[in-house]
Amino acid sequence: MMTAPPLPGAAPEIGTGPGVRHAEPGVVMRNIRRAFGDNVVLRDVSLHVRPGEVHALLGENGAGKSTLMRILTGLLPPDEGAVELDGAELGDGDRDRIAMVHQHFMLVPNMTVAENFLLGRSRGVVGRSRIRKVSREIEALAEETGLSCDPRARIDTLSVGEQQRVEILRALHQGARYLLLDEPTANLAPPEVHALLSRIRCLAADLGVGIVLITHHLDEVLEACDRVSVLRGGRLVAEKAVSGVTTAELARDMVGREVGLGVRRAATSPPGTAALELAGVSVPGQLHDLDLTVRAGELVAVAGVEGNGQSTLEDVVSGLAPDADGAVRIGGEAVVQLSPAAVRAAGVGIVPSDRYTRGLVKTLGIDVNLSVDAAARPPVARRWGRVSRTAIRERATRIIEALSIKTASPAVAAGTLSGGHAQRVVLGRVLDGEPSVLLVAQPTRGLDVGATEFVWDTLERHRERGAAIMLISSDLDEICSLADRVVVLYRGRIVAEFADGPFDREAIGSAMGGRQVRESVA
Repeated sequence: MMTAPPLPGAAPEIGTGPGVRHAEPGVVMRNIRRAFGDNVVLRDVSLHVRPGEVHALLGENGAGKSTLMRILTGLLPPDEGAVELDGAELGDGDRDRIAMVHQHFMLVPNMTVAENFLLGRSRGVVGRSRIRKVSREIEALAEETGLSCDPRARIDTLSVGEQQRVEILRALHQGARYLLLDEPTANLAPPEVHALLSRIRCLAADLGVGIVLITHHLDEVLEACDRVSVLRGGRLVAEKAVSGVTTAELARDMVGREVGLGVRRAATSPPGTAALELAGVSVPGQLHDLDLTVRAGELVAVAGVEGNGQSTLEDVVSGLAPDADGAVRIGGEAVVQLSPAAVRAAGVGIVPSDRYTRGLVKTLGIDVNLSVDAAARPPVARRWGRVSRTAIRERATRIIEALSIKTASPAVAAGTLSGGHAQRVVLGRVLDGEPSVLLVAQPTRGLDVGATEFVWDTLERHRERGAAIMLISSDLDEICSLADRVVVLYRGRIVAEFADGPFDREAIGSAMGGRQVRESVA
């Protein structure tokens, strides 16, 4: 690999020649360049993560964060540049010292915590004595780090927050001294978020662990981090101490312009008649006797932490829960046989929580994905079950231009898009027909501030035209900015309801964590 000059502000080198070490230890990425064909993803990017610090890595979707971290963990080689650990080139023997904790956990659900710790690190049959030994090590590490963990518990019995702790402990147990945390708070309740950020600070300050925090929540940067680096368009555009920095400044660094988040966007007109009604809706073991009404021109947020019934509620309204009891009425008319076709025919548009699994066919072109909902109607539909490729192309071109979807061609596979532009494709397909009712689930999960602003603007615009919107979200900023009313779902029940914002974030967060019985707040 190429050698490169020291990072700005790095400690001076001691001596010369191969194997030169630096006075200041840490992980150093020097002048990294990486391209995929003609697409240059990283351009001369340098990053220094010191022991005992929490270093935020920010950037829009597609800015190059994931590629940079894959290079750091050894999954990708750089085209140019070098990666060093404590002044020496990073070798294969050093890889266990740097660990990535992914947003989607890499745990086997039907195995215990201790068994997961041993996966890939033991040959042959693992005896009880080995499991007991590892269990004692886990308990000692949990006590040392403050990350409570029961080594005998099965993964599928743990909450999302507990599984997050298991992932971090497993990395430390395997010898990691540098942790790369990818959106670690994405699925946590607000109290859990603050607890995790506090633990992250302690891991750095007390144990000397170097931590890279990848997040789209800028307030988390101010709460937990010492320094921040910002990527934009594959380049390092800012590196600064967090002290004295504002979220508005960080957003401007990421996007290159002012971003209009953090402002309440309540409806400007009173709501109309009931457009979506759930009456006594239950799904065995998932939802319990839900009553909820969303009126025309109103956005009702269903707040909750992952695993408390939100995905089941999404399935019910989408027509994917045939075992649901109770009544679903759209525009005053009961949907007798719940199915996706029946729900769409009644005027409901669905923006699903998983844009890649339910929202898009990743291997098909953007143009085809944008025409799925219109395939049975002219001008896309033609006689004898055929479709008009001209109409598909014209529809795609119109939506791509209207939503500023960044692509070289409408025929490009949807799976190659960044998260923000993939979400624009889903929104474009669903909203083009101007449905009277919208179910929007986790619409900005994993999106940067610029893409989030676009989604919020789009929802606000469709509410103003009179659409009734049910927003399922775990993001308090999103909920408090957009909602006209908020209900909190906990263990399949609505446990609290809040009307007429501005809303009390702490009260909503407490209800999401199960620390509040049902009440109505006028």
